[in-house]
Formats: sequence, C-alpha cells, structure tokens
Amino acid sequence: RGGTAVNIFGKRLSRAVHRQAITVVLLAIALIVVSTMFLMLITDFGQERILFEVVSAFATVGLSTGITAGMPPAGQVVLILLMFIGRLGPVTLGTALAVRGRP
Repeated sequence: RGGTAVNIFGKRLSRAVHRQAITVVLLAIALIVVSTMFLMLITDFGQERILFEVVSAFATVGLSTGITAGMPPAGQVVLILLMFIGRLGPVTLGTALAVRGRP
C-alpha cells in the first residue's frame, strides 16, 4: 500500500524487527552457501546433491540423497554441525537480537 511500516493483525512491526529478521535470514543463507562451497571442495559430488544435503541438514528435514555415507569425515562433521546449528541457531540468534535491543 506504500506505507512505511508493516502491519500484521492490526499491530505495527518496528524497523528493529525487520532488521532482526533480515539478519537471521542472511546469516542462515551465508552459512548454507559457505557449507556448500566447502563440501564441493572436499568431495566430488554434484552441486545439486550437495546443496540438497546442506539445506536438508540445516532445516533438520531428515531427507537425504544418500551421499552422506560417501563423504569424508570432515564433510560429515559439517553436516552434523549444520543440523545442530539449524536446530538451535535461528531461534537462539533471533532471541538474542530481540533481548539485546530492549531497554
């Protein structure tokens, strides 16, 4: 509508909330990109299969293309860390950003 604020269910979201949401999303995308590039460097699998594994691990979906068993131990550790960060990271980071900014 051209307004300067976002209204959801009759409430206005501040710009601080916008910045926090954008920060969490950009950090998640950066983590996925870096992990994908690292796995592409240490393995011979295709980009699509690695990207699928990385996004599935970060989102804790439980789907796999079956390449995890064929990865070197460093690649498996990356996927394990992605699962852990994906489970705790976005919620924890969002909470930390929200709590820090409150007087």
